[in-house]
Amino acid sequence: MNLSFTVDSVDYTGKLGGLYRVSDDSLERYELYRGVDSEPDLTASPWETFDSLPHESAALDAGHTYYFVLRKRNKYNLVSQNIESTSLIIDSEGNEVEPSPDGPYSVTIEAAAAGKGYVVAEYLYDITDDYAAMHWLIYFTDDGSDPDPETDEPTVVAMTKRNGKAILRWTSPAADDGDTLKVLVRCRRVDGESNYDSDNTDIHSTTAKTDGPEQVAGKAFLGRANEVT
Repeated sequence: MNLSFTVDSVDYTGKLGGLYRVSDDSLERYELYRGVDSEPDLTASPWETFDSLPHESAALDAGHTYYFVLRKRNKYNLVSQNIESTSLIIDSEGNEVEPSPDGPYSVTIEAAAAGKGYVVAEYLYDITDDYAAMHWLIYFTDDGSDPDPETDEPTVVAMTKRNGKAILRWTSPAADDGDTLKVLVRCRRVDGESNYDSDNTDIHSTTAKTDGPEQVAGKAFLGRANEVT
């Protein structure tokens, strides 16, 4: 761009360099990227392009998990840079399969008072918000056997969600001193009359303790104990 201006009766001329884009309405479109059994390659050409939404894609083959990323290109030929994908599972019969929620990413169990176990678990529901779980499933045993989701009845606890995370804090029934406590924690999503449970199998254990710490014996003096025995 050429410039000319005057300062204190002195004429100046010059050029202003830079980048600019010319708008072209014909460039506006949606670009759909597809990955088959893996995330799509966003550096490759889009699988489909179209001018408006909603859009019906070409047919998908049975027996695959598809991952889709939808981007928008504007009239200045700039495209959005979103990378989060949406998955779609098609079974061998060609029917859509509702995905199960992820399991908890952290589970611990510790011995609590009176032979009980204290279980803490954490779940990140924002990662798969469309298919996020809403209940905890707690499979618990106190006889040393492994919890079995195929046969055991779980304790179901509604999730309390906040800032992308749900945290379970659960105290088990009391057991005898020295018993082995085991727990398997899963996550459940309820959709209509159907339940979809996570499939994690990690089991955590601890040993029950019924003996508390010894009582301090002595005389109280100004709020302190002395002559401890």
